[in-house]
Amino acid sequence: MTARHSIDAAHLLARWREADLVAAEDLRGVAEAIVAEARHYDPPLYLKILSAIGTFLATAFFLAFLGVSGLISFDSGAGLIGWGLVFLGGAILLSFSLARSTSTEGLSGDLLAQATFAALAVGKVLVVAGAVELLGGSTPWVVTGALAAVTIVTYPVTGSSLDRLLSPYAVACAALVEILSRRSLAIDTDAALMVYFAVVTAVAGTLLLSHRVPVALRPIGLAALGAMGTVVAIVAAGHDAPLSMARHLIDPRPIEAILVVALVGTIAWAAGGLDRLARPPVAAAAVGVVALGFAGAPGVIFALLLLLLGHARHDVPMRVLGILALPGFLVLWYYGRDLTFLAKSAALVGSGLLLLAARAGMTFLGWDREDAA
Repeated sequence: MTARHSIDAAHLLARWREADLVAAEDLRGVAEAIVAEARHYDPPLYLKILSAIGTFLATAFFLAFLGVSGLISFDSGAGLIGWGLVFLGGAILLSFSLARSTSTEGLSGDLLAQATFAALAVGKVLVVAGAVELLGGSTPWVVTGALAAVTIVTYPVTGSSLDRLLSPYAVACAALVEILSRRSLAIDTDAALMVYFAVVTAVAGTLLLSHRVPVALRPIGLAALGAMGTVVAIVAAGHDAPLSMARHLIDPRPIEAILVVALVGTIAWAAGGLDRLARPPVAAAAVGVVALGFAGAPGVIFALLLLLLGHARHDVPMRVLGILALPGFLVLWYYGRDLTFLAKSAALVGSGLLLLAARAGMTFLGWDREDAA
C-alpha cells in the first residue's frame, strides 16, 4: 500500500522556489494569497442551493406575515424604504458578528449566516418596493437603480458569497428587462442588447480569467457569466418562447460574434497565451469556434465556454453546468431549424459522424494530449 505524504504551505513555497517556479520577490505575494484563500470559507454547492431555497421561503413568508399583520404599511414608499434600511442595518451587524465568530462552520454559525442572508433579502425587497411605490413602477430604471444601490452598499460589508452572487445577478437581470421591455433607450433594442452583452462578457472575463483578482470580486464575475447565459437562453429560445421578453425578434448575430471572440480568447488563455493560437491544435479549435459562429449556434458556443472555463479553473459545478447546457442548447438549435424531421435526423447523424471523424483525426495527430497545445 502506497504511503500518503502531506505538505504544508511553507514547504510547498520552498519547493516552488527550489524548482525556480516562483521568483524570490514574488514569494511574499504568493504567501499572502494562500493565507487569504485559506481564510475564505466557501460552503459547498449543495449547501448554497439549500440556503437559497430556505432564504426564498423565509423571505416570502416573513413578507406575507408583515402584510397580513399590518405591522408595515405597503402603501407608504418612505416607510418601506425606512424598514428596509432597518433590516439591512441588522444584517450588516449580523455580518460583523459572523466575521468575529470563531465557530463559523458549526450549527450556530450556519444559523447566523442564514439569518443574515434572510435579513439582507427582506431589506433589499423592502427598499426596492419602496422605491417603486415612491417613483412609480412605470418610471424607467427604478428597480435597477434601487437594486444597484443596495447591492453597492451591502456588498463590501457582507461576507456571504451567495448574496454577493445573487445580488449583482439580480441587478443584471433588472437591467436586461429594462432593455428588452421598454422603449426608454436612446438606441434601438438590438444595439442596447449588444452593448449590454459586451459589458457583462468583459466583466466576466476580467474577474474570472485572472488569478490576481481578489476572492471577494469573483462572485461578480460569476453573476456576469450568469447574465451572459440569460441572454444566450433568450436568443436561443427564440421570440415565440415564453422566456423571451422582447417585443420583436432579436438579431442574434452581434451576440454570436461576441461569443466567438470570447471563446477564442478563453481557448488562448487556457492554452497559455495569444501566441498559442499559431499552434495547429489551438488554431484548429479557433477555426471550429468560428464555424460554429457562422452556424448560428450561440447556445452551443456558450456551453463550450462553460466547459472550457470550468476545466481550466478546476471548477466542477461550472463543468457540470456546461455538460447540462450543451445537450439542451443542441436540442434548441435543431428544433429551431426550418427543416423536416427527416432532414433534421440526417443533420444529427452527419454532425455525429463529423465529430467522430474530428476525434479520430485529433488522436492520429496527437492533439488529444494535455501538452499538445
